[in-house]
Amino acid sequence: MEFIGRQIELDVLADEYASEVPALVMVYGRRRVGKSRLIQESAKARPHVYFQATKVEASANLAQFQAEIAQSLGADPRIEGISDWTGTLRFLARHAAEKAPGLVVMLDEFPYLVEGDKALPSVLQKFWDSRVAEAGALKLVLCGSAIAQMEILQAESNPLYGRKTRSLDIGPLPLRDAANFFPGWPDVDKVTAYAIFGGIPHYLRAVDPRAPLGKNVLRLLFTPSGRFVEEPTNILQSEVGRVNRYSSIISAIAHGLNTGSQIANRIPETKATSGVSSYLETLTGLRILRRENSMDATPRERDSRYVVADPMMAFWHRFVLPNASAVARDAGVEVMRRQVQPKLPEYMGGAFEEICREHARSHLQEMTGVPAQRIGQEWGHAGFDLDIAGFDLDGNAIFGECKWTNSAVDRSVLERLRVRAEAARFPRGATGRIFLLYSRSGFTDDVRAQADADPTLHLVDLPDLLHARPPSPRDEPTQDASSEPSTW
Repeated sequence: MEFIGRQIELDVLADEYASEVPALVMVYGRRRVGKSRLIQESAKARPHVYFQATKVEASANLAQFQAEIAQSLGADPRIEGISDWTGTLRFLARHAAEKAPGLVVMLDEFPYLVEGDKALPSVLQKFWDSRVAEAGALKLVLCGSAIAQMEILQAESNPLYGRKTRSLDIGPLPLRDAANFFPGWPDVDKVTAYAIFGGIPHYLRAVDPRAPLGKNVLRLLFTPSGRFVEEPTNILQSEVGRVNRYSSIISAIAHGLNTGSQIANRIPETKATSGVSSYLETLTGLRILRRENSMDATPRERDSRYVVADPMMAFWHRFVLPNASAVARDAGVEVMRRQVQPKLPEYMGGAFEEICREHARSHLQEMTGVPAQRIGQEWGHAGFDLDIAGFDLDGNAIFGECKWTNSAVDRSVLERLRVRAEAARFPRGATGRIFLLYSRSGFTDDVRAQADADPTLHLVDLPDLLHARPPSPRDEPTQDASSEPSTW
């Protein structure tokens, strides 16, 4: 299957591989995010060895690694008598110097290797400090899904501290890359699919672009044998073991209970907010949840909210889990008709806001000519919410409203946003104000006219979300895929 996206990451790795000195690169991120495919893609045109460790004894992993070396580089009698990591690494360094300068060696699921051999980081440190790798400019890539453990490897107390030449924290694909998995769909379906499956390549590759969105959702999530019917449970089991409490917390947040006290009250087994704090911390560390603060919150204010950072987790806990029995009875069509479709517009309202915030973080310069400094939201303190609130690098305050509706955004939405911007607490010391309006269904003519006349007002419809445009254009968008009906 075609490799989609990750051009920035590929360029970073290519720079490391092109260097005339050794490189030690650490690549990490949550499960399913596409790390393994990325590092293999990055080295496919170079001499390389790729090995994925498993949860077996240390000696078994080393033997399997040596077998991969022989398969990738050719049999060599010198490696047959080597029984430790130091000797194996020295063999690879000599091979790079003699036959394959710049050899790339990828150790995937590296935390499994460390779990089996606690001394391995020290072994790697000694090997690296011996400068044996210099003659052949060996490139060593350590990759892992255990985020906390990969971060520990980079900590000052770890033997490998200061040895890495680059680290890559791999996140989900952005919307524009994810949409390339189903290029023929209407824009509204591309955005909806992203709100359901997120930017995880493993999920996106399972989508059949020849079938409409609704049939894909039914096949993957609402049939007894659906590929992802048990995916969130499996992910949690692989990370935390017993999933009940964790799944209950995610479910509470997916249904709109987003503070510690609200979550604790929803789950009787947790007697107080402190009873859920450790679970929230674990889920946040796994990047399943994200903790956020209002943009106008002071350092002393404790007004955090939790959101489900993984769209698949959020959608599954909102719609699949509550209807699991019906899905198991093969009543998925009725579940979608009675439970999902009527509630999807409301669900998409919140999901669309997060998609728009991410667009503002990544593409503000595309609209205004100035990159974003910080983008979030504001809630509660002034008696209203701001979907988008933040600053750009020039110190301008950013205010935005996001509308996932079937009607074009009119002047009343803009005027309400301006009034709220005047009353907002957070833009202390702002040098100016920028207004962003996001809309599923476009904008009325008078709003477009006002945007043409006002350089501080920027309009973003679905084509703008999905496709790059020159900085600050004032051309009126043409009617295209944003107005196409959904194929749900």
